[in-house]
Amino acid sequence: MIRLILTVALCVVTAILAVWLTLNPGTASFEFLGWQAETSFALFMGVLIVAAFVLTVLWWLIAKMWGAPDAWRKLRQRRRREQGVDALERALIAAAAGEGELAVRQAARADALLERPALSRLLAARAAEAAGNLLAARGHYEALLEDPKTRLVAHRGLSVLAETQGETGNVITHAGKAFAEARTARWAFDSLFNAQIAAARWDEALETLSEGEKRRHIAPDSAARRRAVILTVKARQTRQSDAEKAAELAEKAATASPGFAPAAVLAGDLLPARRRHRKAADILETAWRLRPHPAIARAYGELRKSDTAAKKAARLRTLAEFNPDNRESRLLLTGIALQQRNIEAARSAITPLLAETPLSARVCTLAARLTRLEGDEDAAQRYLARAAHAPGEPDWSDIDGDGEAFNFAESDWQRLVYAWGDEERLIHPRHERFEMIAEAIPDRVLLEAPKPAAKEPPATDTAPVIIAPAPLPDRETRQREETPAAGPRFAPDDPGVDDDDKG
Repeated sequence: MIRLILTVALCVVTAILAVWLTLNPGTASFEFLGWQAETSFALFMGVLIVAAFVLTVLWWLIAKMWGAPDAWRKLRQRRRREQGVDALERALIAAAAGEGELAVRQAARADALLERPALSRLLAARAAEAAGNLLAARGHYEALLEDPKTRLVAHRGLSVLAETQGETGNVITHAGKAFAEARTARWAFDSLFNAQIAAARWDEALETLSEGEKRRHIAPDSAARRRAVILTVKARQTRQSDAEKAAELAEKAATASPGFAPAAVLAGDLLPARRRHRKAADILETAWRLRPHPAIARAYGELRKSDTAAKKAARLRTLAEFNPDNRESRLLLTGIALQQRNIEAARSAITPLLAETPLSARVCTLAARLTRLEGDEDAAQRYLARAAHAPGEPDWSDIDGDGEAFNFAESDWQRLVYAWGDEERLIHPRHERFEMIAEAIPDRVLLEAPKPAAKEPPATDTAPVIIAPAPLPDRETRQREETPAAGPRFAPDDPGVDDDDKG
């Protein structure tokens, strides 16, 4: 519309000018080199305009011819660039689609057409990866190390290749360099930390974790839980060679993540030897409040080896009161009541557990003991039969047949770094691998549960408290236990009987 208006305006102005020149013809004369001419002004103006137009066209043609070589060169460069971009696009699409050979060919074509070595090398490396040619990809990435602009991406590519090939040392090398150079590279922290954990370099992983937390590559709560697992592993590794340092590490681990049972149990085992019973008790009590675990109760009951069984039972009842509605607290109270032959307290504690579906082997076993104490032998046998087929409790599998808690393999601790650190979830390796050997299964350790006596004798101070199962006795031992003796008999699943409680 604007162009139309301008055109119409120009036509109107031209017509007005033509009319004006017609009404005022005038004359124009000039002399050049002795040659004179005279004509009308209108004709003179027309000739002048035509001559100016011709001169302009001639100048444009001369300029075009003068710049033709350069224009031709630029045209070729533009066409090559367009072809290179097309090849680059095809290579990226082929690499993303997993067509490795096509990606390699198009990457080579883009490298030949584009004068961007960094881009073409990176594309060639990615194409080689897509084609499965890791050796060629490694060569391209190593070439990218020479350019400061592409050094970071080269370290990442080499780190990924090393991780794919299981070369943990190379992952640590390249991810470590990237982590040192780029503070914002989250991938460098993840790759470096994961590789250090996989290589069991616990000290280095702890330093990386601290630096990653400072850079906000990981949430503070996740970092604290991961730190607790690593400190626990270090404490377990040093408790034989340096018990003082192990106790310090275990305390730090329990402080970093108070609900982490392995750290709390280890602190409860090591701190009393340093005459820090109160601190050990505080750690175990806090852990029980947050996440009760049978191993915590066991460690809490054994804080003072010189205590009698009655004192241990009283201490464990105090522990249960910190989290009275929890299932483990009810199991603990049931075991204490059964050992003290307190049928009413045992029935009160176990009743809510009997409403579970399905009943676990541990609950069935405790119910069998209770019904036998109540004099109902048929019910006891039924519960024992159910216990033989009932599911086990994963938490109880964390205590092996020798009474050792959280005696995990190194690979299990490596998994626990992420399970507890990222999900706040304990793993149970022995339960997962079906390593709950017969002597550690609760439904087998109570087959010789005590029968009610005609006249129930009073409980003695030497009665042990059940914390975790112990090995199943052999036949001679069971026959010897069947022989009547003064005082009550206790189930052979009690690991809480220490040498200073016997006699």
